[in-house]
Parts: sequence; structure tokens; C-alpha cells
Amino acid sequence: MSTPARGVVVTGAAGDLGRALCRRFVDDGWAVFAADLAPVAEAEGVVPARVDVTDRAQVFDLAERAAAAAPLQAWVNAAGIFVAGAVSDADEATWERVVAVNLGGTFHGCAAALRVLARAGGGRIVNVGSVSGQVGGTGVHPAYGASKAGVHALTKTYALEGARHGVLCNAVAPGLLEGSMSHEFGDRARERLESANPMRRFGRMDEVAHVIRFLADASNTYMNGAIVPVNGGAYMPS
Repeated sequence: MSTPARGVVVTGAAGDLGRALCRRFVDDGWAVFAADLAPVAEAEGVVPARVDVTDRAQVFDLAERAAAAAPLQAWVNAAGIFVAGAVSDADEATWERVVAVNLGGTFHGCAAALRVLARAGGGRIVNVGSVSGQVGGTGVHPAYGASKAGVHALTKTYALEGARHGVLCNAVAPGLLEGSMSHEFGDRARERLESANPMRRFGRMDEVAHVIRFLADASNTYMNGAIVPVNGGAYMPS
């Protein structure tokens, strides 16, 4: 009988980054539990799961199902909403929706992951933050940066709590990435944003997935509570 592949949960699996993560983990031999409200394409090594990350019961149920199906070793909270627009036009309904998904969904994911990973003897949680959570920004709904700053703080809390259970929790803080996120902006705004980056381009999904893949691996034995900048040098926190 073959040994079950090590498992990882990826939320937001139907998005640009989520798809890149699923490919990366599957290529490395992981069983991926791909969670999203949007349909996730079935593929070898991928177990699609329709989950609303704002619903705590659904997230905890996903954690139990994933842990029962394969030796769960990692959880990546990649579900998120990005809404471009003038800050002066920001509305309350969008605020509530963005915070519910980006921050609330990450909270539910961290809580569910900590429970099943601690029970299994340890593991890794990786959250997707943003440079907007570090420096704010214009041209995007203020809920985005606020929610991502919350994700960074949440990461540190779960890093402290998880350490005694062998569960390390870290986050990545990407800059603007090529894909649906950057296409929220018009052509002139995109050109401006690209030229402002020291590398004169947006990041790629696979570049962020590469960093997340390291943070999710058991070979990462001592990095805990880190907010890793993946932004081409646009912001260099000391």
C-alpha cells in the first residue's frame, strides 16, 4: 500500500495565486485541498472543496476532512479580495466584505489549521499579507491595506501560540502582482506603478508561490512570525 502524500490546504485556490500554489505543491508531490467559493478545476493531486472562508464552520469542517484524507502538514490562507478605487469614494459595504474575507477568513483558517496541525504534532501556516498592509496606499479601497495589516498582526499571534505545538506561522507581503489584481488599474496607472518599482515590473505569481512553498515546508525549522517582503525592493522594512 502506498503512503498517502503529505497534505496542504490552500484557500483562494481558484485565484491567480491560488492556482500557482496548487501547481507548485502538486509538482512537489503534495495532496492539495483546494478551497474556494469559485469552482476549482479538478486535476491529479487536487481535491476541490467549495468553502466560504467567512463561514467558520465550513473552514473547520474543511480542516477535519483534509486531516482525515492525508497527513496534513501545511495550510495556506490565500483567499482575498482586492478592490481598486479612490479612497474618497470608499463605501462601507465593500469595507465589510473585504475585511470579512481577508482578515476574518484568515482568522478562521489560522484557528482551524492550528487545531488540526497541533493534534498531528506540528506543521506550517502561511498567510498572504501585502505591502499595502505595511505602507497603506492610494488607488485602492482602504479596507485592503487595513485588512492586510491585520493579517500581519494575526500571523504574529499565531506564531507565538503555535510555537509550543510545533506549528510555525509566517506571512508573505507581496507588492503588486501581474494578473487580475494589477488589471484592476488602467493602462496609465499600471505603467506608473511598474516604473515606480526598482525592478521596473510587477511580481509574478510563481515568485510568490516559491516563497510560500519554502515557508510551508518542514525544512523551515526556525522562521516563525516573519512577514516576508516579496516586492522587488519597493519597500525594505528593517
